[in-house]
Amino acid sequence: MKAILNKPELVLQFQKTLTEIEELCTVYDLGDETVVQLIAEKIILIFHNTDQAKSLLNQLKLTHVLMYCSAETYNSKSPINFIGLLKLEHRPGTGWVYVARLDGASLLKVSQENWWQNKKVIVDSDGVSFTRAKIIKSIADSGPINFNTSGWKLKNGTDNKSIINPAPEAVRQIAFEMLQSLKNVDFDKESKLYYKS
Repeated sequence: MKAILNKPELVLQFQKTLTEIEELCTVYDLGDETVVQLIAEKIILIFHNTDQAKSLLNQLKLTHVLMYCSAETYNSKSPINFIGLLKLEHRPGTGWVYVARLDGASLLKVSQENWWQNKKVIVDSDGVSFTRAKIIKSIADSGPINFNTSGWKLKNGTDNKSIINPAPEAVRQIAFEMLQSLKNVDFDKESKLYYKS
């Protein structure tokens, strides 16, 4: 039987999880892409509800807290792939890559439901759309996502094709938005969970 945590214990677990995500992001930023799945697994603890377990936000009754969103708005009439969380950048030696914006200036507040479940942040070559929840759950459960990346094949100078995978940087940008959204929240005061000491 799973132990039920009281409010102070939940707050402590929430803060610990956020700290772990920050540390994993630092490792990722230093070049270790293998931590992407771990970042996704930690984000799942904060946001994802199942029949067996409620998210930390849900347990602490913090679902009213607004989230910062940096994603561009998807235009369904656009004939090209949509990668709303990232920017395309050319780097000497590696060529074209997708990179997380990590820019606090372009953040707009939205509801958690819109941020997590509703807003399309990637639409692949087949028109399959991905929300933050779909990206994070897919990576947390099974590792890399299989996008149809036919539109993301680029030729280099010798006509070799390379596929640019937006998933790792998308996870990094999602973590950035989440950390920015929650960093100044006093979980104990903001929580609507009643606690009798």
